[in-house]
Amino acid sequence: MPGLLLTVNAVVTCTHAGKATPLPPTSRLSVMGMAVVTLAHTYTITGCGFPAASSGSPPCVSGKLTVGAARVTSMGLPVGIVPATSTCVPNPTPLILAPGQQRVNAI
Repeated sequence: MPGLLLTVNAVVTCTHAGKATPLPPTSRLSVMGMAVVTLAHTYTITGCGFPAASSGSPPCVSGKLTVGAARVTSMGLPVGIVPATSTCVPNPTPLILAPGQQRVNAI
């Protein structure tokens, strides 16, 4: 499925509105001067609003893209696209992705 390339400047949150930041922040491929996220990047999540008191589960602390582009890679790794499949840890909810750039699509 084609989608817009995901960059490190994209707005990414957990399902509970926590801010997600990609680590490591470097990539050889860039779009409009912004590094592109690959499947090797892990997102650190801060400010997750998961109601831990009512469910007993802790809030989201990290997230990862699980499926990216099929034909476009950076350093041999598939790049992240919007839409993409992702998951958070320890709550198996998806990341909410907004591409941040509107020029480059990948398949």
